[in-house]
Amino acid sequence: MAKKKKNIKPESILAEQSIQKEAGANNRPGSSLVKTCMLFALFLVTLHAFTWLFALKGYIQWGYGTAHIVSSILNASGIQNTVDYNIIHLRNDTWNVTSECTAVNAVFLFISFILAYSSSFKSKALGLITGIPLILVTNIVRLVALGWVTEYWPKHSHLFHDYVWETIFLFFIVALWFIWINLVVSREKTAAVSC
Repeated sequence: MAKKKKNIKPESILAEQSIQKEAGANNRPGSSLVKTCMLFALFLVTLHAFTWLFALKGYIQWGYGTAHIVSSILNASGIQNTVDYNIIHLRNDTWNVTSECTAVNAVFLFISFILAYSSSFKSKALGLITGIPLILVTNIVRLVALGWVTEYWPKHSHLFHDYVWETIFLFFIVALWFIWINLVVSREKTAAVSC
């Protein structure tokens, strides 16, 4: 007995190949990486643009809160200083606490990382709610440590400010993002095993 051959129409073959081609393009790691990078750049530029516009209008008072918090902690730890708006007068130096000193750029970097990365709304919210306060607290610790360096090793204060802490802080932001991916995002992709 001879087997009958299936009659396949050329249109259905072309449609199936087109579907496979589209699915393959969307599943390629490169296209996902490009999309993530583009979203990251868009979020980062947007956050900086809005902040810049509000700062021009005078709605953002850079450094005021950070300067007062750091000054209070330094005074409590025995390093005498005075604060005037966003200027901290130390014994060996005077600091002008600007936007860069408030960790706003680091926060924007972290927000852009989180929002651009493919994950659920819940994971993104958890990352932002825990990450932003950690960055702000780390920045206060950074400034207090720089106050100690300025007080006791003033010749090394600019080295610590410009190189050591910049490197540590950037490493911290990237590490925080990787921790978020490994502890939060990876759990949403792995289904829980029921007992």
